[in-house]
Amino acid sequence: MLVELHIENLAIIDQLRVEFNEGLNVLTGETGAGKSIILNALNLILGDRIKDDIIRSHEDEGVVEALFDISANPRNRQWLGEKGIEVEDTIVIKRVISRKDKTKIYINGNLATLQMASLIGEELLNIYGQHQHQVLRKVENHLDILDEFGALLPLKAEFQETYKQHKGLARRLQELKDEKERGEREGDLWAFQLKEIEAAALVPGEEEELKQERHLLKNAQRLLQLAGSSERLLYSEGDSIVEKLGKAERDIEALAELDPTVSSLKEAVSSALLQVEEAASQLKGYLTKVDVDPNRQEEIELRFDELQRLKMKYKAATIEEIITYREKIEQGVQGTADLEAKIAQLEKRKKEEEGEVLEVTKRLSQGRSEAAQRLKGEIEAELATLAMERTTFEVQIREVAPSADALEIEGTVLGPKGAEEVEFLISPNVGEEPRPLSKIASGGELSRIMLAVKKILTKGSEDQTLVFDEVDAGIGGQTAEVVGFKLRDLARYNQILCVTHLPQIAAFGQTHYHVSKQEAQGRTMTSVKRLDDDMVVDEIARMLGGKRITTTTLSHAQEMVQKARMEKQ
Repeated sequence: MLVELHIENLAIIDQLRVEFNEGLNVLTGETGAGKSIILNALNLILGDRIKDDIIRSHEDEGVVEALFDISANPRNRQWLGEKGIEVEDTIVIKRVISRKDKTKIYINGNLATLQMASLIGEELLNIYGQHQHQVLRKVENHLDILDEFGALLPLKAEFQETYKQHKGLARRLQELKDEKERGEREGDLWAFQLKEIEAAALVPGEEEELKQERHLLKNAQRLLQLAGSSERLLYSEGDSIVEKLGKAERDIEALAELDPTVSSLKEAVSSALLQVEEAASQLKGYLTKVDVDPNRQEEIELRFDELQRLKMKYKAATIEEIITYREKIEQGVQGTADLEAKIAQLEKRKKEEEGEVLEVTKRLSQGRSEAAQRLKGEIEAELATLAMERTTFEVQIREVAPSADALEIEGTVLGPKGAEEVEFLISPNVGEEPRPLSKIASGGELSRIMLAVKKILTKGSEDQTLVFDEVDAGIGGQTAEVVGFKLRDLARYNQILCVTHLPQIAAFGQTHYHVSKQEAQGRTMTSVKRLDDDMVVDEIARMLGGKRITTTTLSHAQEMVQKARMEKQ
């Protein structure tokens, strides 16, 4: 139960603290007095988005703080405990909104996330806005209402999980089939390319080696000339460097016999002689390797042309890239063969899972069929108490139409929510065929049907706080009185906060609050006043007669209040 609401610096509210009671709490007041701001504050507790102009002018931050008593609802205490929040009998949710900083959320004085506050708030508070009956105009919402009524939400969640998994499996299977088909189309091309690349016998680094060999062949004569001249100078011709170093070695040896201090020179000359002889030997061997065969040069040029053609054809910068491409298409050819096994494996798994999906679907469909019959009876019974005694209400269940999002298993088409679509039909007049509620119901009828739906859906969920924002939209007179009686009846097990402009509904309030605005120090401010019995009659009279309240109006208001209280007995 919502015990107290504190609002600070929101819109035209400066400081406001309201204490609420059990039963039916009615809020009335002129349009623009601030009733919607109070409800917006409650929506902020539920995690609603912050509007740019919500903070009061000239203020930096606004505050909403709600105190709930959960002593009569052990289910809420258990739920909060599961979320790691230990509470006794009360819980306080506070939201601080700043122009400069991020929103701050506190739960029982401890910082929390907006998501956590939203989850907790939704357990404690349900707000039905003045346009919520328009939910009924959207056919896609009808199935959700039926599932909630039939306590089928866990089963629907189970279906949606299996549906998601199966759809993912079907998508993967189709991808493999497409890949296999693509591989089969490209198989001939891959086979030709493999044959061509393998016939080329490509070797990593081959192109660089060919470039080097081609360069040597082009300069073979010059290489022979230089190498031969160097070899002769070092060794072959008369008076060569080797002969001169040999003579120098012998002279230094004789010198060392006369003067041992120069013996180290002999070693240096001997080492130089060995190195020159080794260089001459290598040059002689090099001369035998230089190839001047013009046929070999032609072979190299032909090989070069082939390599360039392959690089251009396969859009490769190097031979190594062609080799990598060959490995890739080899894998593609092998992969196409492997796909057969993968597809067969997934087909088997898909067949096994189809049975599971259909089993869950069958249970969900059966539950919906049974819930539809119960919902029809309970809605018609509730409507009978809302001055729609002879209204026929039907739950039309249709098979899901094939679509891009749908799956088909053994002839059964499945959508994201199951095998059926649901639409509510209504016939407000005797003898008329039921027609789509979304098309023929008036605003007043939709308001009453929505109230009936909420009454049914909250059955078994007592001790909640239900907020109705102008549920009286589109109705008046006797129908409004019936709606007031229904709200009073709903308040037997739940705390109700009801914003209304109709005196017929306001008369049923067990606690009545008047919302007004005044000017003070050049600022507009909203205030909320709890009315005593005499004030309630005056407020009902104001709602009946406007600014001019006559004795007749007061008498009528008194009669309405007394009648409402008698009906409460």
